[in-house]
Amino acid sequence: MMKILKKIFSKSGGGRAENPDLVEEVAELAGRRAENYFQEHRLNCSESALLVINTGFGCELTAEQALRLGSGFGGGVGGSGCVCGALSGGVMGLGLFLGPACPDGLGKNQFRKLVAGYHDSFRQESGAVCCRDLIADFRKDRKGKAAFCRGLTGRCTGEAVRLILRHRPELADRVNFDFLGDHDTTAAVILGKLISSQKVKD
Repeated sequence: MMKILKKIFSKSGGGRAENPDLVEEVAELAGRRAENYFQEHRLNCSESALLVINTGFGCELTAEQALRLGSGFGGGVGGSGCVCGALSGGVMGLGLFLGPACPDGLGKNQFRKLVAGYHDSFRQESGAVCCRDLIADFRKDRKGKAAFCRGLTGRCTGEAVRLILRHRPELADRVNFDFLGDHDTTAAVILGKLISSQKVKD
């Protein structure tokens, strides 16, 4: 599945990074980290993708801003069922580092084509882009749905990172490997929340 996605998504990108092995390493780490945030931090797919892309490249936004921006896309826009939140999070991540308004970003037409390719490749591989269609087989299987959405979140995040590094290879110097390589456990997340709430009380 991953090999097929890489082949398909590679058609939507242009340019070449200076170090393809590094691009692949960063993309794989980002995908796994997004899955970790989705599962252990209980973030939605869009929040997980955008937060990991943002933090992985050195934080153009604060973590709170990334979470605010991604919060409305889980389960499709406002829970409407369309479009997939993981895909939306990836598109926001692409805009953050490749959009026409950002320094060294792509031109409007080039960026539009890049995002269209990202979208179309996702649809070709998955058969749909709407959340409700993607999870139709998991209506009565919450664990199966969670695992499926976690995987989509990781794949969309990884492919967005590949595209970012292919077009802006200089961003490899900003990659936060400590963050991307980390893995939070449920116990650690709960403990962190308890400590934070205690500090607020004090």
